[in-house]
Amino acid sequence: MFLRSSGVSVGRRWRLSVVLFPLCALLLILSACAGKSGTLILLHGKPALAAAQELSIPLIGTTDVNSIDPASNLDESGKLLAGMLYSGLVRQDEQLQVVPDQATWQISGDGKTYTFSLNPAVTFADGSPVTAQTYVDSWTSALKSAAASAALPPTLNDTSDTPLPYTLALPIAGADALYTGHAQSLAGVQAVDAHTLRVTLTQPTATFLQSLAQPFFFPVNQSLVSAYAQQPWPVTIAEHGIGTGPFIVKQWNRDISLVLVPNTHYYGPKLTLTQLTVYFMNDPQVAYIANRAGHFDLTYNMVTNDQLSAKKLNTFSSTTLLQTDALFFNVNQAPFNSKELRQAFASALDKQRLANVTLQGVVTPAETLFPPTMTGYQAAPASFNAAHASQLLKSAIGSGAAPSITFTYPQSALSVPTATAMQSMWQQSLGIHVNLHPLQDDAYVHALSTNSIQFGLYTWTSQLDDPSDFASRLLSTSTQNAGQWQNAAYDSTVKQAETASGADRLRLYDQAEQIALHDAAIVPLFHDTGAALVGPWVQGISYNAMGLYFGDWSQVKILNHNF
Repeated sequence: MFLRSSGVSVGRRWRLSVVLFPLCALLLILSACAGKSGTLILLHGKPALAAAQELSIPLIGTTDVNSIDPASNLDESGKLLAGMLYSGLVRQDEQLQVVPDQATWQISGDGKTYTFSLNPAVTFADGSPVTAQTYVDSWTSALKSAAASAALPPTLNDTSDTPLPYTLALPIAGADALYTGHAQSLAGVQAVDAHTLRVTLTQPTATFLQSLAQPFFFPVNQSLVSAYAQQPWPVTIAEHGIGTGPFIVKQWNRDISLVLVPNTHYYGPKLTLTQLTVYFMNDPQVAYIANRAGHFDLTYNMVTNDQLSAKKLNTFSSTTLLQTDALFFNVNQAPFNSKELRQAFASALDKQRLANVTLQGVVTPAETLFPPTMTGYQAAPASFNAAHASQLLKSAIGSGAAPSITFTYPQSALSVPTATAMQSMWQQSLGIHVNLHPLQDDAYVHALSTNSIQFGLYTWTSQLDDPSDFASRLLSTSTQNAGQWQNAAYDSTVKQAETASGADRLRLYDQAEQIALHDAAIVPLFHDTGAALVGPWVQGISYNAMGLYFGDWSQVKILNHNF
């Protein structure tokens, strides 16, 4: 989550010219292209297709493509690109429901065996066939690669955000043995014949099909991987038939753009688009400016000020994402080994005021760990109660002196006005001055990894529309449990939910959430609200709880419009 202030500090001004020069050059290049803003041109009262079916979009948060390996730990931009170059057994529709893509499936009565019938028409972009064995080889390779990279230093995402993608494969029988080096093959995945794939799980896993929509499970052309094993993927493989997706790379303009064209071997419905140009835009504010100037058909991931100015536009859309910003405490050390003190800090925060006044409504105040757009969400009343917070404080420390508290957070994730507003609330309700300690991302990662944070902030982004993704991170054994909180009742309830189904399963996750909230293991702060501007002339692209949604690329079309 990014809640940055709009100012530029003196200490960073030297960097601005370095950043602005290539951005200005990019905007000059863009300005030579046809503009993309305007209104629809109707033919006999109805919109008609534009003559040029060329889509231009920014890939926000990146200066170039770091990896096109779908099994790597991709960020949001990487996942968007992966969905253009690759595809898999299943995909998710706009409502995040799982639907067939390359295969249909049957599930055994015990919920542990999945049999997939592959579409025999599916090939890689070079025309080579995709078979059940392709999936066996791709998933085996992906797990081995994940194990090989496990010793690399963690990033901010690894430590405090999303679990590494290989964890989605762990329900498969033999996946853990392969990952840990105790096996060389993936026991639970079998090619029954050329077009039948059988997957056996260690236990029923309600989210397994949804997991298969993630890039980690996309098939990769292993012959190309072997041929280019000693060379960087982005340079050598991107223009070849590495994936099964709707597009291939036509041209790579390093640090500027990727030009994609339809994959002539694509098994799905024929695309209307003839070209998709993806521009690398590290700064979402520059992407917004370029969009408003007519250079892009859409933009997304808008910062606070841009969201506020864009709300009046008819192209604006927003939704609460599957993301939660929460406070955590080191519960193994004083003073936050006191449940009453943790509860006092939770009750002292007026989250409604923070969200609606300080942040002007661009986030949703969070009273629950699970976001309101997540399956299984149960609403909760506002928890702010200054008087109750004061009583809890007295129970925690009695007549003793107020403890020394330091709130440490990544400065990329929390703006100065937001942090100082929280500091003021704790001072007013508890009479405690909380020291603010913002850190650069790398320093924050190090502090997390050494368990040296007394009171901190993390952002959880779910890979799945399911409470299990968040609930598992507070288990006693979880490496994502930054506060090292342990609760046997919580662990037991989550473990029961893992093998339950239907309404019983969601009820158990709700019970687990209530245990964590009552114990103040965490303090949910905000659910991030994502926003996008999509031109009315663009069909087939929308915005949902996971961000930009392209879905069926054959439905993406450009309508005739003027500039």
